[in-house]
Amino acid sequence: MEKTEEIVLRGLPVSRGIGIGQPLFFALGEEDIPEVHLDPLAIEAEIERYRLALRMSREDVEKLQQLSLNDGPPEIVNILGTHLEMLQDPLMTSGMEEKIRKSGKNPEAIVLDVISEYKKRFRSIKDGYFQERIRDIIDVSRRVLGHLFPMKRMRLASVPPNSIVLAHDLVPSDTVEATMQVGAFVTASGGITSHAAIIARAKGIPYVAHIDIKLFKRFDQIHAVIVDGSQGIVIVNPEEETLKKYQVLKKGQLQNFRLMQNAAHLKGETIDGYRVRIFANLEGSEQIGFALRHGSAGIGLVRTEYLLFPRKRFPTEDEQVAIYKKMALRLGPQRPLVIRLFDVGGDKKFEFDPGSIDFNYFGAIGHEPNPALGCRAIRFLMRFSHLLDTQLRAILRASIHGDIHILIPMVSDIYELRHVRSRLAKLSRDLRREGVKVARKIRVGCMIEVPSSALLCDELAKAADFLSVGTNDLVQYVLAADRWNNDLTSHFYTPAHPSILRLLRMIIASANRFKKPLLLCGESASDPLLIPLLLGLGIRDFSVAARAIPLVKHVIRKWRILDACQLAEQALEYSCAEDLKRFLQERIASLDL
Repeated sequence: MEKTEEIVLRGLPVSRGIGIGQPLFFALGEEDIPEVHLDPLAIEAEIERYRLALRMSREDVEKLQQLSLNDGPPEIVNILGTHLEMLQDPLMTSGMEEKIRKSGKNPEAIVLDVISEYKKRFRSIKDGYFQERIRDIIDVSRRVLGHLFPMKRMRLASVPPNSIVLAHDLVPSDTVEATMQVGAFVTASGGITSHAAIIARAKGIPYVAHIDIKLFKRFDQIHAVIVDGSQGIVIVNPEEETLKKYQVLKKGQLQNFRLMQNAAHLKGETIDGYRVRIFANLEGSEQIGFALRHGSAGIGLVRTEYLLFPRKRFPTEDEQVAIYKKMALRLGPQRPLVIRLFDVGGDKKFEFDPGSIDFNYFGAIGHEPNPALGCRAIRFLMRFSHLLDTQLRAILRASIHGDIHILIPMVSDIYELRHVRSRLAKLSRDLRREGVKVARKIRVGCMIEVPSSALLCDELAKAADFLSVGTNDLVQYVLAADRWNNDLTSHFYTPAHPSILRLLRMIIASANRFKKPLLLCGESASDPLLIPLLLGLGIRDFSVAARAIPLVKHVIRKWRILDACQLAEQALEYSCAEDLKRFLQERIASLDL
């Protein structure tokens, strides 16, 4: 095989879009940092130098955060907030100073030791959540190191236009600083939930992971590289026909993106006038403005468990009231606010400060032999009922300030719905006796995300006020395929699977039978390949990341409801996932979505 011949590499699709350009190997350059044994009289001066580097690092992150607040998606602000907290953590302050004093080594060498130590931990720990925490620590440490020992280091803010950045891995700060000069990212490691991946999606930079980047060094010459972030494909030395095809696709995507951004304020409706409501998923009140600017009809999912991240403890009742009230007031009475109860455990693991009272009860949430099938979400809250009562009281107290709904995560039996309703009724009576005003009625919904709730959907639809389908977990549990951490099963994880379509049809039929609203959440809700199919199956309410709202509206506005229904009928005839995916791609491709 000639080394200039077209080669197609397949990896993990992380961020959609098409990048075309020249490869650029991204190196961090830590090899030349010296280790110096200090004169004892110089140690305190070196500690002062370390404190200065720490302060300058905080200023860097604060500037990046401010830029993101003014002109950027909220995901980036949240990640940078985590980095600010790390820079004030004892690990990075008093802990590092103590290491300098004990070892008598220069701060650069100590920071480099910490980076090396956490790299070893990263290799030994397979848990995705903790790998991401380790990446953050390494990222923050490298920033401090850059101020202690200014390195001749490439910055993604100043790469040549359309560079295809090749790296073993990416850390969040590099991705934050990347401009539109970057054509795409290609990495050997990394995953869909990494902070770098979240930022790449927020910035609209195509990204494919799990590609052996060492292969690129074997080519005699590379005239171009194409990265297809939607398909997880990297094409080296594309043939002229392939190159032209992707140039046309990329041009069409850019045109569509501009149209979508300009049309964010338009209604979500089909060509023939069927109204579709598109809501936003969010983690905090600071994201509501961003969601409204992108045309959100309200908030379809508040992931309240993210309130635990900055505190390393469960928020108090008063803290929760303040947050929920702020959200409700910002939305106003006409836009619903769906608050999901704490969905901890599974892929959402939390470490608590040893001094926290919660630590005595929980230690680290989600550290079970099989956390995805363990004590998570509503199971966890029913086991530790004081946490459930605290959250329900907070929601009740905030309920008079807007149209607030409650969503129960990971329902597997109708008993869980009855339990929450019972606690809600009792707590509502208690608050009224205390002289606290609460809403006359708060709608309570069930998340359909495990097979048992999907099979019981008729009973749940009868008893609940609304249903919400969480496709991310539903697909994982139905197909028995780890969606994040297992390369061997990730290709089995496909929302476009005949079994998923048939379950959705059954759930939608139950919701319609009992005239209950049905909301669809998860990555499927913002996939251009699946939106027309979901529309044809009967979904009329979508809840997606705020940045995806213009895309969802754009796709919906290209379809007639009759055509979408016909598409769904044809799709339901397939019994093979690969055949179904091919059929959808052929049907949707003609619309340039």
